[in-house]
Amino acid sequence: PTEIVCYGMGSPTDSQTSQWQVSLVLEMRDALAPIRVSAFDPVATDTDCKVLDSLGISTISENEQARRAAHKGTVFYMPHCEQFLYENLVAANWTRERLERVVVVGNRFARYREAQGEEEFAKRSPFLDRMLRGGIEAVELPSEKHLRLKHPPYAFTDTCIQYVGCDKLDMIDFSQ
Repeated sequence: PTEIVCYGMGSPTDSQTSQWQVSLVLEMRDALAPIRVSAFDPVATDTDCKVLDSLGISTISENEQARRAAHKGTVFYMPHCEQFLYENLVAANWTRERLERVVVVGNRFARYREAQGEEEFAKRSPFLDRMLRGGIEAVELPSEKHLRLKHPPYAFTDTCIQYVGCDKLDMIDFSQ
């Protein structure tokens, strides 16, 4: 990937959970360097934007509602975002060429389907549903319990790395 786009990290000046999430972004950036990182959260204050900027994370000026198309390899870091944002992201990238460029670090999509039932999930999130039916790779992050902290942050509960492997792309129906 050449870019990390962050949605929904919250306010790092107001939330310890957000601080943990920013820390993971910085670790990913360092591991994938050189890579550009940008972020948006509707609750971010001017102070939050200055803090992010000081860390080398540029702020996205408008609320894209996660409708950004991946024109190059992109990691979308979306910790604990609402389901509709994941749906918007997948819909904005609903071509074979774009979807193969997308990696999502966020809530496990299959959990939404399990919680809502297949029929309701398909109504609410038709693109996520079609992607899950075609096959998606999901790699869970290690449990926060292993951090050996007195009070684990629970900033990454149910967070995993998700993408469609090249071998699965042919199994997805990309028709509108």
